[in-house]
Amino acid sequence: MLRKLPLPLAVAFSLALGLAAPAQAATTLNPSGVPERTSITLRYGNGATVATPNSHQSRPALSLSKLYLGYWVSRNGAPEDKARVENMIRYSEDGTASYLDRKYPQAIPSVIGQFGLTETRHNGYWGNTTTSTQDMARFLSTVRGDPAAAPLFRGMETAAPIAADGYRQDYGTARIPGVTGTKFGWSDDRASLHATASTGNGFVIAAQTSGPAAQLTADVLGAVRVTPSAPGAPAAPAPAGSSRGLVAAANNLPRETPQHLRRAARDAAYGVARTEAQVTGQVCDALARAGSSQVC
Repeated sequence: MLRKLPLPLAVAFSLALGLAAPAQAATTLNPSGVPERTSITLRYGNGATVATPNSHQSRPALSLSKLYLGYWVSRNGAPEDKARVENMIRYSEDGTASYLDRKYPQAIPSVIGQFGLTETRHNGYWGNTTTSTQDMARFLSTVRGDPAAAPLFRGMETAAPIAADGYRQDYGTARIPGVTGTKFGWSDDRASLHATASTGNGFVIAAQTSGPAAQLTADVLGAVRVTPSAPGAPAAPAPAGSSRGLVAAANNLPRETPQHLRRAARDAAYGVARTEAQVTGQVCDALARAGSSQVC
């Protein structure tokens, strides 16, 4: 049974739905004020890049390395392993990553070579991988239209509010208005290192910080601006009937919306997105079994 949203949340969510696709927005980065502790790279669909001076530093990739691992497995792995990729991204499953990394030790090194990720090192284990925000943003931008990467982006777009290890996934670049999907990473102590990589309409953005999740969020939101591209610009069409519209709405709640209502809205939207992804997967499986050539 569906639960009714509290009235303030319902009102805020309704407002956000109206704002989910305002005049086409421009997402920009001002790197000058970002502290050295944080690295950020914003890459547009045309390849143009704006980044902090330290964006080429190879820092611990944390769970963002699962994107490199998942891409290779999705393209080259056994069918039963390909099926593991989406949830590995959605829930940031360390156990799945360790299993796949052991079975396919060539995966991350192969992706590094294939995409020329010169600032990325595997170091023998997915959890020891280092990468730069430049490499991560370029990789995500490059594979965005690749069918093999579809499980990655579905997992990012339906990221669970709570990861497999109980950590909350709601910080960093995920908090930028207009973001539609995010992969989260954090150190084992949940304090010293955090990273996120996100996708939006016409851009990808990656960020890493030496510090807590709240610090990454503050540094990102202090440097990123989302503004209408031009007065009176036509509205970007919202994905009607799609969970992506709800996710965008949850990330575009009015500034005065209390934090607990923002969190509840994001949890509800991502819950709908996960359900939609599961149903889509079932339909695709049924089509494949029926011999359909429809590509999902």
